[in-house]
Parts: sequence; C-alpha cells; structure tokens
Amino acid sequence: QEMLTDIVFVDLPEIGRQVVPHATVAVVESVKSVSDVFSPVSGEVIEVNSALEETPELINKDAFGEGWIVKMLLFNPDELNMLLTAAGYDEMLKEEK
Repeated sequence: QEMLTDIVFVDLPEIGRQVVPHATVAVVESVKSVSDVFSPVSGEVIEVNSALEETPELINKDAFGEGWIVKMLLFNPDELNMLLTAAGYDEMLKEEK
C-alpha cells in the first residue's frame, strides 16, 4: 500500500467467489496505477470490506486493521504453512536490496 500511494478505488469480489492461489481476488486503483490483489491461498470469499467502497483510503490508513479487503473460508489450511510471516517478508525485502 505504501508503494501504490493514495488508493482511490477498490474493486471487491463477490461473496461466494472461489479462488486458487495466485489468482486475482480484488483490484486496487491508486493515483499512480491499477494493481491486482492476488490470493495467497485457495478458498471462498465469505466477506468483503464494504467500507472500502466509500473510503478506499482505509487501506492506506490501516492496512492491517480497518483496511482489510476480504475474508475467506480456506479450502486447504495447510497452504498457510507456505506463507511468510511479516518479519520473514521484511527480511526477504532487505535481502533483495
């Protein structure tokens, strides 16, 4: 969300949509670009943050709180074991520099 700068629009998926890992689950538009949001896991969208329709900037203000995008029912919870923690992700970014 920092690299996108000010987010001005979020295209939310429909509840009930089924996704696989690496599939687009939502789209965010900023003043700089339009970017796909990819699902890291497979599952079904069970809730969307409809507050983003009126205030998409919540993603910029509170990405890990009020700026959440979707909630999903996981098809395979073991897929979570393949994901990085926030600390692991930060470390990976440092190594890439």
